Amino acid sequence: MDSVPNAARTAEWRVIAPMLVIVLFVMCGMGMVIPVLSLYAQSFGVGPALIGLIITVFGVARLFVNLPAGILADRYGRRALLWGGPLVLGGASIAAALAEDFAVLLVWRFVQGVGSGLYMTGAMVAIADLGDSRSRGRRMGAYQTALLTGASIGPLMGGLLAERWGYTAPFWGFAAVSGLAALFAFLALPETRRPANANANANAGADTRPPERGGVRDLLRQRGYAPVLLVTFGVFFTRTAAQWQLIPLVAAHRFGMAPDAIGLALTLSAGVTLVTTPLAGWLADRVPRRGLIVASAASVAVALGLIAACPTLPLFWGALALLGLALGLGGPASSAFAAGCAPDGRLGPTLGLLRTAGDVGFVAGPLVAGFAVAVSDTAFGGGEAAGLFVNAALMAIAAAAFAAGTHRLSPLPKETTA
Repeated sequence: MDSVPNAARTAEWRVIAPMLVIVLFVMCGMGMVIPVLSLYAQSFGVGPALIGLIITVFGVARLFVNLPAGILADRYGRRALLWGGPLVLGGASIAAALAEDFAVLLVWRFVQGVGSGLYMTGAMVAIADLGDSRSRGRRMGAYQTALLTGASIGPLMGGLLAERWGYTAPFWGFAAVSGLAALFAFLALPETRRPANANANANAGADTRPPERGGVRDLLRQRGYAPVLLVTFGVFFTRTAAQWQLIPLVAAHRFGMAPDAIGLALTLSAGVTLVTTPLAGWLADRVPRRGLIVASAASVAVALGLIAACPTLPLFWGALALLGLALGLGGPASSAFAAGCAPDGRLGPTLGLLRTAGDVGFVAGPLVAGFAVAVSDTAFGGGEAAGLFVNAALMAIAAAAFAAGTHRLSPLPKETTA
């Protein structure tokens, strides 16, 4: 009797395993450029107000691509997004490395964002296709573990490349790993899209009503979906405002850290998230997902406050570790919770809109943080602390809003759907 489910799980992992390799490659490339993004922009002679654009324009592109990519994934399949996205990333990375002025660099960072939106939406939907709702936390945990492995390795590699060969070297590294990912996806990945009735059967315990074909408003009516969008917005805001923009500046200005040391610091935080995520995925299938999400968001707020105020290097490293732990705790639960909100036949748009909410935060993060830094005094290391405190307040609000908006849902993971 157990041979059928065991065979099914083996077949699923034959698809999941190469997908995890590909996402590791893609995220490693993205991580390579993080330590030098602000410094590379600065090398073109632009002021602080424009430096954040090199991060923001990437998110703007994803903001416009995520939802259409989800719709395309439902209509035409996931596979083309899984190899086409990395191909776009690789080509744009070469062009960014060759850019001769800041405007050209911004254009190619935008194209990189398009490639990222295509791939990341397709990958998340493909992972959610497999198995059923009761194991979705573990599958999302495995996916995010691979993602974070790449994110952990990338900044360290990028910092070392930049230290030895200059600020463009990480972009060449990004191009190389993206090209490998595109080739592997084209050769190794099958199509995972299934008919709507098959999705209904796979999502035992989830919403099995007839397919709904409405727009964004209909998705937002699904119970618990709007609150998880807010949390996702906050997490992506944290990624660009705190991790990509403000923390490297705090490390450089307050503690005098060089690019390779900044890369090591970011790798530490990402590495703690990496270690936490598999356990968090396991927990997301066994304890209330909303509890994990609330605890994660609140802990991110605490960690950001500590980083903003810490006067010593050991406390800075400890706060970075806490930030990594907090982000890892809620990642699989948030993705699994959102996928469980999908009406039958609309998994692509549901996860595409989730990523869109995240990329609104991705875009807003550097802008809001830059404004907070510009208007603040320099009492905490040149004003970066002001942006971190704003970020911490946002995460605290998101935690409270999610707790309030989902308190009537059943605590069982399989019943966190609409």
